[in-house]
Amino acid sequence: MNKKTIAGIAALGAVIGVATVAGVVTANKKKQKQLTGKEPQHLSPQRNVYFAGGGISSLAGAFYLVHDCRIPGSSIHIFESSSTIGGAFNVAGDGETGYVCPVPKLLSLRNHPNMMDMLEKIPSVNLPNMSVKQEILNYMDSNPIKCSSRLVDKSGESLDSFTVSRQSLKTIKSLMKQRDDEISDVDIEYFFSSTPEFFDSNLWKLISTTYMLKSTSSALELKHVLSCLSGELPELFTMENIVRSQYNLQETIIDALVKYLEAKNVNFATNCSILDVDFTEDGSKISAIHLDDNGTAKTFYLNDRDLCFITNGSISECASLGDYDCAPIASDEEPVSYGLWKNMISKKEGLGVADRFCSAGDTDIVSFTITARSSELIELIKQHTNEFLSSGTLITFADSSWGLTISCVPQPYFSSQSDDISVICGYGVNVSKMGDYIDKPMIISSGAEILFELVKHMGLEDRWEEINEDIINVIPCVMPYATASSLPYFGNEKPLIISDKNSNFAFIGQFAKLGCGISYSSEYATRTAREAAYRLTGTRKSSAAPPRATTANYIKMFYNLKKI
Repeated sequence: MNKKTIAGIAALGAVIGVATVAGVVTANKKKQKQLTGKEPQHLSPQRNVYFAGGGISSLAGAFYLVHDCRIPGSSIHIFESSSTIGGAFNVAGDGETGYVCPVPKLLSLRNHPNMMDMLEKIPSVNLPNMSVKQEILNYMDSNPIKCSSRLVDKSGESLDSFTVSRQSLKTIKSLMKQRDDEISDVDIEYFFSSTPEFFDSNLWKLISTTYMLKSTSSALELKHVLSCLSGELPELFTMENIVRSQYNLQETIIDALVKYLEAKNVNFATNCSILDVDFTEDGSKISAIHLDDNGTAKTFYLNDRDLCFITNGSISECASLGDYDCAPIASDEEPVSYGLWKNMISKKEGLGVADRFCSAGDTDIVSFTITARSSELIELIKQHTNEFLSSGTLITFADSSWGLTISCVPQPYFSSQSDDISVICGYGVNVSKMGDYIDKPMIISSGAEILFELVKHMGLEDRWEEINEDIINVIPCVMPYATASSLPYFGNEKPLIISDKNSNFAFIGQFAKLGCGISYSSEYATRTAREAAYRLTGTRKSSAAPPRATTANYIKMFYNLKKI
């Protein structure tokens, strides 16, 4: 059967980007003309706010500026280097060439308080007269999880034990007692070097594939995950508080956010990049931004009241797509976000170390999206897992060296998806390891090879021809920086949200230092933006902190680890 390639699908949106919105001109017109080669552009003297990046952190920051900080939407300019807004939430494709859901994104009702606060105030674009949060809750109420398991073995049986050894349990207790600054530069593998059996435990398999952690991730990140879960550890199996919606998160959340901001006259511009900034003499403020607007260089000067929000790294940037027959070809381009961050570092001290995150390696994740002509494969997965399948939850094959994980999402998952088409999303975390049935790493495997690995793990190789004939496409996506935000780092290598007391700029997103929370999560990105919006505008409000783990929570957590 001839497989259609993914040519023509829109490029994956990068979190960092910039736009063509006009800046504010200073009185020094002569200097501006020398820098740009053009006459200065005359703009309104009102405060302007600039966002470098069109991902969730920028959208959240713009929302809170408008909603809580009373900044007019017309003063806010969101700059995106790609052709689409949404960053890691971007989806693409169609029923003919195949759909693409690149980045595995899980939201939690309990552990995403800032995200949920925002969605409670955003009108739904899919259902009238309700908020996005209510749309999600309605779907979850009408589609309860009946019986679900996160882990299944080769026979399809559910695994419901954490299988943590006594020695590993002692190491976990030691981890939870460490100060954050003592373990931020220590990776998980080193911290558990005396108890390597931890990495064979079901607890590690659950956490790794839920929160995109590798053994090379920071021990601090694992501590933050366990702190957020604390007494609710069994939910790793049940996933009862994981947000599930009828449509993908781009069409549920991002489209609603963009529509809300557009109605407030927020300015969006795409295919434009902020490449560099200038600082004032004392280094406390950004005085100018330098843009590449569709190949045209532009420089805008900022007045004393203007603000800048910089997304200084992206988990989805430089992602590359393959198709059924071909593995993705790795991008050799430097991410725009890291390039901007590096340029800022070269001009001002105390802004972190970009190379710590963008040059580390082993931060890849491979996702894949299966598009089929019928629901046959979904039904076979249900049979294999003894009906442990529930819309939108995850199933990880515990024996997979790749950490192979799939989600049989609600159908239709795209508003353009016809009734006869089905979509399955999946990913692997240990993508440099050899497959159990495919003799190559996942990162260089084609869609067909990934599908075959999945089929073999379900013991359905005798149905291969039948399954294969039903497939429209399997599109793998390599994200080279997907786990970079959780890498070990020394305390000053991630920049603070605001570096100077009198600063007019802030770092937002997964690569800004917040001090708590799970850096991979959209909640972390949302909270950094909310904090930055309040602090730069002097708004006397605070973001919602992650749930605080009490002594009782810890007692419950360790009780569950021993019991289950």
